[in-house]
Amino acid sequence: MRLKLPIQSVLSLSLPMVGSRFLQMLSGFAGQMMAAQLGKTVLAASALINSTFVFILLIFLPLIFSLSFLCAELFGAKKYSDIGELVQQGVVLSLLLSLVMMICLWFSPLLLSAFHENPVLIHYVRDYFRLLTWGVAPILLQNCLEQFCFGVGRQRIVMWVNAFSLLVGVGFAYVFIFGKCGFSSLGIRGLALGFALQATINFLILLTIIFFSKSFQIFSLFQFRRHYNWRWIKKIMQVGWPMSVQFGGELAAFFVMTMMIGWLGVRALAAVQITQQWLLLLIVPVFAMSEAAGILVGQAIGANNRYQLRGIGQASLMVAVCFVALVSIAYLLFPDFLASFYIAIHDPRNAPMLHLVRILFILTSVTLLLASIRDVISGLLRGLLDTRFPMMVGLAVMWGLVIPLGYWMAIPLHDGVVGFRVGANIALAIGAVIVCWRWRFILTLIKHDQNEAIPLSDAQ
Repeated sequence: MRLKLPIQSVLSLSLPMVGSRFLQMLSGFAGQMMAAQLGKTVLAASALINSTFVFILLIFLPLIFSLSFLCAELFGAKKYSDIGELVQQGVVLSLLLSLVMMICLWFSPLLLSAFHENPVLIHYVRDYFRLLTWGVAPILLQNCLEQFCFGVGRQRIVMWVNAFSLLVGVGFAYVFIFGKCGFSSLGIRGLALGFALQATINFLILLTIIFFSKSFQIFSLFQFRRHYNWRWIKKIMQVGWPMSVQFGGELAAFFVMTMMIGWLGVRALAAVQITQQWLLLLIVPVFAMSEAAGILVGQAIGANNRYQLRGIGQASLMVAVCFVALVSIAYLLFPDFLASFYIAIHDPRNAPMLHLVRILFILTSVTLLLASIRDVISGLLRGLLDTRFPMMVGLAVMWGLVIPLGYWMAIPLHDGVVGFRVGANIALAIGAVIVCWRWRFILTLIKHDQNEAIPLSDAQ
């Protein structure tokens, strides 16, 4: 199979997914910009809100992400009725998870109080989550339908719906925050209400399209079924829980790393924050490519076209590496411009920090390359429903290598934040090599066992 064809498939699937992810990030960015107009206290509270919400969301959302890989495999096998049953049970699971997530958000201010956060900030956090709680079910249901659309190759619909709901949601947030069009000013609560309405609108539009579109009728999503053993909920949980543990564990490790870098001083922490903000922004397309790679693998496995797997893997890596190369050029050639979004680069007092930022951007380009390789290969493995191995590698690398090695090079060796980044890159390189080995090992199993539809059940 020529490499050109899988590259086209990867781009066709990943670009709309990248667009959808960016639109969702843009919604949060616009909300932060509006919150900044309410004063420093509200802006500080929004930082607590974001960190708390992202942590809770990353515990529940990866369970829903697994639905796209399962849909992809069934779609490749042309088991359309099973897809309908899977999505119906995915909706039920989303509703159950939303109840638990609502409880977590409702009582999260108590956890912040236990960490002795400012009571004034906690008051804003409580007001925000009390309103956002009612948008939790639409958020998870929206993601359930989005993962279904991704798995069956209807990704462009998701992108356009996200674009429309972004405009409506940001508009609602603006009206409610600042009290426009005759409404009372709700402040930070208006932002929560705007996001809740945006998720609700997004879900309802997707549901309406799926209901009326003829291309979705083959899945019989709205057909009444008797669910006796709830097999697909069990499968979603089985595939999804390692992803939840991995994302939550890596986010916790990221928090610990930030705390350690804070020991090195304000300048080091500020410089790292500048480069990390750009890293986190640009890792979103890589994650979308990782999802797309897993979906294509699932479709190939379902269709019993296992000969396509190597080409899909090579194409996915090639697309991701080319993207990272373009980004790295910007990191290397325009570090001052990127830093100017956060600091006054012409202020002589910022010269030492700017020098440090330039060095960190060089190291960050390496970080992005290694992270993209690891993430794309992990996505390929998830397409084979092998989610436990990437979880174990991810947690082992972050907690067993990145943090200890970074700490050792930064503090005992006195290399500072540069040493921390170098140590982290060494650890990420080891992790990338391990998941690459796993992918090659699975391909070897598939090549030598042509009678197994999915050889991963034994390999795990």
